[in-house]
Amino acid sequence: MESPSHTSCSEHSNNDNIHHFFSKDVQNQIAQHPCYSKQAHQYARMHLPVAPACNIQCNYCNRKYDCSNESRPGVVSQVMDTAYALRQFKAIKRRAPNLTVVGIAGPGDALANPKMTFATLAQIKNADPQAQLCISTNGLALEEHVDLLVELGVHHLTITINCTDPDVGAKIYPWIFHDHRRIKGREAAEVLIKHQFAGLRKAAAAGLLVKVNTVLIPGVNDEHIQEVAEAVKANGALLHNIMPLISDPSHGTYFGLSGQRGPTDDELQQARQNSGSFMPQMTHCQQCRADAVGMLADNHGTQGCSSHHDDEAATTVDKPHNASEQPTQDKPYLVAVASDGSEHITTHFGHAVQFEIYQYSSDQQQFLLREKRDVGLYCKGKSDCPDEEEKNAVIETVADCQVLLCSRIGITPWRELEKRGVTPNIDFAFKPIVDALVYLAKEFNAEPSIKPQSTERRELL
Repeated sequence: MESPSHTSCSEHSNNDNIHHFFSKDVQNQIAQHPCYSKQAHQYARMHLPVAPACNIQCNYCNRKYDCSNESRPGVVSQVMDTAYALRQFKAIKRRAPNLTVVGIAGPGDALANPKMTFATLAQIKNADPQAQLCISTNGLALEEHVDLLVELGVHHLTITINCTDPDVGAKIYPWIFHDHRRIKGREAAEVLIKHQFAGLRKAAAAGLLVKVNTVLIPGVNDEHIQEVAEAVKANGALLHNIMPLISDPSHGTYFGLSGQRGPTDDELQQARQNSGSFMPQMTHCQQCRADAVGMLADNHGTQGCSSHHDDEAATTVDKPHNASEQPTQDKPYLVAVASDGSEHITTHFGHAVQFEIYQYSSDQQQFLLREKRDVGLYCKGKSDCPDEEEKNAVIETVADCQVLLCSRIGITPWRELEKRGVTPNIDFAFKPIVDALVYLAKEFNAEPSIKPQSTERRELL
């Protein structure tokens, strides 16, 4: 599900030189974390959705849609258990050596599900001691868990703090669940704020690198953001991320259904400028899904900033790609794989519910996982789409790629993909994805001016 059209990820990049704010030791710790450093865009992150429950209710969150308490989209396709999350991590890590960060960001609250969260973090750390572990939380249960987070090797922590005034908080949080009871109204906000700042102070004192997310809500906390920035800085936060409220009524949130608008680009920029005098501002956030995988610097996938996503998709879908163009940061060389979660290419194009997108890295001379794109509400795994519009929507999901790998594909979608400059390839059907990517990388390295081609159109259905 896309974000509404707000400021693009790259706009207002007053944090381009964010490293200058930090000591050498802190710089080293954030150098490979794309959510903390804009300069770490070449590294990938993976969010494991193992935390479905939440201990607070936000007026910008609809639990019915598995929304993270932090922001929209924040959704997931499915909640994982620890064993499945570990398998997914190992599979992705084999195909994406640039995966450096593993986090738990929902779809509920990481610390409202401590058993699942800590078991998953421990197994990931055991499987890959070099992985940077992080969690996102609303902070209500943070203070009591800081010691265990440190013990597990978690270095990066995100807390969503939207206010310091309980009267403001009462307009954002209908209730919280704390100490075995449901608390409502101003009291709920007061308890939440108290525990958020107690957790922030303890986490910062323990050496965790704390980023604070604040959702900008016009008419509710917009005049209060500067106070939040001052307070979180004074209590040990390292970085501040002011995010626009996503208030699309179709998401079913209280704010969305009641007509609460999101901020304009100018309002968001002004809030960041006002708060930037107190602490470094993150401006490249993409308000990711709770099961996001890939690099943060994407402009085309479902996890990108919608303002540029929508505009660029409209101008690039019908343009054939120039096969002689070299991969660049602006025009990356992409391979799409029709995926069902397997490590092998077993999925028919028409049955795909998700596409894994790999980008060619000229530095490493190989394809690295960039992101995953859900087919969404189109065919969703059906053998036949109901109408032409939905068929085209699936094709446009991979229209910015140069090669499509799948087990089988019909002649009609094959031709439609070719019109858009995408070359379908079924030569690697039922073979490991990694083998296909290695072959394509070798072919690309040998003849960089020639786009990898399928040798024949066999097994078309």
